[in-house]
Amino acid sequence: MTDQIEFTWAESAYPKLAKSSSDGFYCYYFQRRLSCYVSYASAKLGISPDQSTWIDLTFALTAAVCLMMGYPITAVVLIQLFGIWSCVDGEVARLTGKTSKVGDYFDTMVDRLAEIIFVAGLLLLLLAKGSEETISLYFFTYIGAVFLITVSSEKYRSASQKNYPKKEIETVFSWICAGSDIRFLYLSLAIIAMVLSDQVRFVLVTLAILSVALYLNFLFRMWKIYRLNLLA
Repeated sequence: MTDQIEFTWAESAYPKLAKSSSDGFYCYYFQRRLSCYVSYASAKLGISPDQSTWIDLTFALTAAVCLMMGYPITAVVLIQLFGIWSCVDGEVARLTGKTSKVGDYFDTMVDRLAEIIFVAGLLLLLLAKGSEETISLYFFTYIGAVFLITVSSEKYRSASQKNYPKKEIETVFSWICAGSDIRFLYLSLAIIAMVLSDQVRFVLVTLAILSVALYLNFLFRMWKIYRLNLLA
């Protein structure tokens, strides 16, 4: 019941509910500044963390559908809303004291699923525009890099029982590729550039740069974990 929730705006104001060590820079400094308002309103309305996760997934699915149907700008707006709302479920959980391991698990899985379906929708959009099928290699390479970097984060968390502190250890990569927040931002900008210029190369170049950066990020992370013995 909403009348049983007792908290003030001060408790939800930025950055009280943020994850200062594991949030990407774009998420921490921009998305969290907006999500805290949404989280406060959601908690007051009685929207649960699980319901917020479903809303988040809906934004991602709709963004992918919009890409496949040829509405890239709408997809960009929706995927940015997804990024903001991906903060909401956890913030609502912390605000209302309803954190759970199951909720955390599904939140993480929705984030991973969202990136896959969004990139798949983008691939189908480019193929529909008449691009050569060889562009699939760009997407395969990108998803492979995302897989490595996300699995390394989740394995670190399962082994150490704490989030990987990418914002502290990987300052540069956090601005480039380490979090899905920044990857979605750059892909969104590439889509806008593609629409304005009618040139798919903006998306392909962005995917190539992100892929190279992600593989370098992965190697750097493996070296850093070994060098600093972060799992000790």
